[in-house]
Amino acid sequence: MPQCEKQTPSLPLRSLPLSLALILALTVIIPLGISEAHAQDRLGDFGFSGMDVFRLGAAGGPWHAADLDSDGDLDLTIWIDDRGELVHFLRDPESEGFVHMEAGNTLVDPAGWRRMETSVGASVEALTSVDLNQDGWTDLVISCPGADRLEVFWGSENEESRFKRSDRVRMEDLARGSQTLGTESGITTEGAATALKVLTEDGVRTLRWKKGTTTLAENSLTHGSAGGARFLVPVDVNGDQALDMISVSTASADRPYPVRTRLRVPGATEEWSPEQLLRVESGRYLGHTITGEEPIFFFGERDRPVLTGYRVVPVSTSQDQLGVRVIPLSAEGLGKSRMAQGDIDADGDIDVVVLDAKGSRLIPIFNEDGDLFPGKSSPTLQKPEDLLVSEGKVYVFSKSEGGIGVSKLDGRGLSFPDLQPMKRSVDSLVAVGGFTPSGDLLTMHKGSGRSDYDLVYGEQQFPIGKVNREPSAVRLFPGAEGSTLIVVEIPFESPKLFSLNSKAASGEEEVSETWIDEIEAPATIESGGKITSLAPGKILVTQKNRARIVEITAGKARVIRQLDVPGTGAEVTASAAIQWNADDDSDRSEIVLIDQGNSMIHLGNEKEVISSQEGPFKKILQAAGYDLGNGTEELLLLNDRALMVVARPEGSLEMIESFSRRANHENSRITAIASGDLNGDGLIDLAAVDGARGELEILAGSAKGFVPALGFPVFERKTFSGGGRGVEPRAILVEDFDGDGLDDVVLMIHDRWIMYPQQNLDNARDSR
Repeated sequence: MPQCEKQTPSLPLRSLPLSLALILALTVIIPLGISEAHAQDRLGDFGFSGMDVFRLGAAGGPWHAADLDSDGDLDLTIWIDDRGELVHFLRDPESEGFVHMEAGNTLVDPAGWRRMETSVGASVEALTSVDLNQDGWTDLVISCPGADRLEVFWGSENEESRFKRSDRVRMEDLARGSQTLGTESGITTEGAATALKVLTEDGVRTLRWKKGTTTLAENSLTHGSAGGARFLVPVDVNGDQALDMISVSTASADRPYPVRTRLRVPGATEEWSPEQLLRVESGRYLGHTITGEEPIFFFGERDRPVLTGYRVVPVSTSQDQLGVRVIPLSAEGLGKSRMAQGDIDADGDIDVVVLDAKGSRLIPIFNEDGDLFPGKSSPTLQKPEDLLVSEGKVYVFSKSEGGIGVSKLDGRGLSFPDLQPMKRSVDSLVAVGGFTPSGDLLTMHKGSGRSDYDLVYGEQQFPIGKVNREPSAVRLFPGAEGSTLIVVEIPFESPKLFSLNSKAASGEEEVSETWIDEIEAPATIESGGKITSLAPGKILVTQKNRARIVEITAGKARVIRQLDVPGTGAEVTASAAIQWNADDDSDRSEIVLIDQGNSMIHLGNEKEVISSQEGPFKKILQAAGYDLGNGTEELLLLNDRALMVVARPEGSLEMIESFSRRANHENSRITAIASGDLNGDGLIDLAAVDGARGELEILAGSAKGFVPALGFPVFERKTFSGGGRGVEPRAILVEDFDGDGLDDVVLMIHDRWIMYPQQNLDNARDSR
C-alpha cells in the first residue's frame, strides 16, 4: 500500500499568480504526526489530483452546493457580503474558465467552471436550495436576520430568468448562523410536497408553497427549540424513517445541553414531542454524518485538542434520567420574571402565563392535549412585579402604574389590563399574596408604624407584628384541616407563619367569618429560606446547600428533617414537590431541588436525596410542578429566556460517546468538519480543519471509528481579521464536484475557495 504521508498534491500552477505559484511549488506537505503503524492499518488510499483556486474578490460565506441548473453536475453558491451578491459557480466542462481583473492583477478561475451573479439587498447568513413549488427546478432560499426576512429566488428552465424573480417572506426573530435552514419531504392533500424548515428564536417554523405556483400556503410554528439555538439539523435519529429536528444551542445558560430535538410522535404526522439528547459542558458543535444508517454528532472541545462523536441510543436508566423540553420565550432575556398557572382558555387544561418583566409583556402558554405552545406576547403594565391567575383572568401587580391590572384572553394573546381599585393605598403596598378561599385578594401593606405591616383581604386587615426588615413576599399554601397557610418571607430572618381560618354561615342570621391566627414558629425553620408547599400543613424551606421539612400541627411548626444537598458549592435556588408516579397511592411527595451552584437537579423524598444529574439549571427564576393533563405531574422551570418542561422519559433517547480522538499538538483545535467517501472504499471518512494550525486532516473510516490517515498545511494559512471571521480555513465541504464518483474536498479561505479533487491511488495505478 502506498505511503500517503509522503505524497504531495500536484498543484495547477497555471491558475495562480507567478509569485504564489513558485511558493506553492516549493512547499513540502508535512503530515500531522501519523505513525508508520497507522499507515499500514489504513483501509484505503487518499490522494489529491491537484488544487483548483477560485478567487472571490472578497471574503465569502455562507455557501451551499447543489445542482442549480439541473444538468446533473454539482454547482456551488457563495454569498459575498462586500459585493452584496450571491456568486454561482456552475460546472461546465466546455467553459474555458473565468478571467477578471482584481487590484491590478489578472486572476483566472480554473477551466470547466463559469460564473453567474445574483444581487441581494440585505446581508445573507444562511442559504439552501430546494424545489419549493414542485416545478422541477431548483430554487434558492436565503435567510437575512438583519432584515427580518427570508427571500426565495425562483429557478426556471430559462437561464436568463433563473434566480431573477424572487419573493420575500417577512419573518422576525430569525436565528443567526449559517446552518438555520432545512428541508423535509412529505405527502399533503395535493400530493408530494417539500417543506422548508426555518430556525427562529421562537422555535422551528414550517413553510410550504402551493404546487406549481409561487404562493405561500403555510407559515406555522410547528415546534420549539433550545434557547439561543444557532444550528438546525434535520436528521432521522431514531430510525423511524422520519426527520427529527435537532437544534443546537450556543447560549451560555444552555451550555450543559447544547443539543435538543423535537422527535416525531409515532403514528402522527404533525405532532412533535421535544426532549433533550445530550449534555456537553464545553463542546463546539461541528456537524454530523451518517455511518451505518445512524447519525453521529461531532463536537470539538474549546479548551482541549479533542474531537468527540456521539450516537443516539435508547435511554438505559429511565428511572434516573429526566427529559427536558424547552420552550424559548426571549433571546434578549425576560428580566426578573414570574410564571403562574390557570385555565385561561376554558378548555379544562392548565395553562401557564409568563410575565416578561423586562419587556412589560405577558406571554400566554397554552396547554393543548398535554403539550405547551406559546401564544401571542401581549403588552401589560409598566414595570410589572408579580402576577396571579384566577378564574381565567390574569392579575398583574405594578406599583409604578398604580396597583393591579386584570387581563382576559383575547385571541391567542391577552387584553391590555384594566386597573382595579384597592382597599388600601398602593403607596403602602408591599406584596401580593393570592386569593383566599372566599375569593378575596390577600395583599400585604406597610402599617402605621415604621416596622409594622398588615395583611389585607376584603374589608379585613390583620397586623403581623414588628419585623426588622421589610418582608419580601407573602404566599398562600394549603394548610392543615382545611385552613390556608400564609407565609411571610423576610430577608435574613425566619419566616412568619399564619393560619387563615373560616367559618361558614349556618343560619339565615349568621354570616361567614374569617380570621387569622399566628403560628408559633421556631428559629430553626431557616433564616431567609425559600418556601415550597409539600402537602397540606407541610412545607419545604431551602437555603444554600440544605432543605428543611417543616410540619405544622395544632398552631405550632416544627422541623422534622433536614436534607443535605450533595456536592461542594451547592446553591439551591428553587424547589418543587412532584408526584412522578401516577400509580403511587401514597401521599408522600417527591422533592426536586434545583442546584444552581453546580448546575444539577437533585431528586429525593422526605427522607433523603436519591439521585442527582446535570442539567441546564443556571439562573432559574421559578420552579413548579403541574399536571398538564396526562395524569402525571411535570416540573416547569422558568429561566431568563425559556420555559423548560422536565419529566421522567418513557421510551426516550440519549446520546452516548462513541468516538474520541486527542490530537498530538496541544494547540490543535478542530474548528470544522465534513464527511464523505474520500477513497472509494464504501466507508465514510472525515475531513477535519485544524483552524488553530491552519491544517487539513483526513480521518479514514474503519470498523473502529475514524483513523488518522493524511494531513497537511493548507493554502493561505493566515488569519483573516475582517468581517468578524475567525481563523482560516473557516469552512469545508466534501462533495463530488467533478463527477468521477469520488468525493472532493473544498475549503473556503480568506477571499477564495479551493477545491482538492480526490483521486483514488489504486484507480490511478490501474489506469497506467
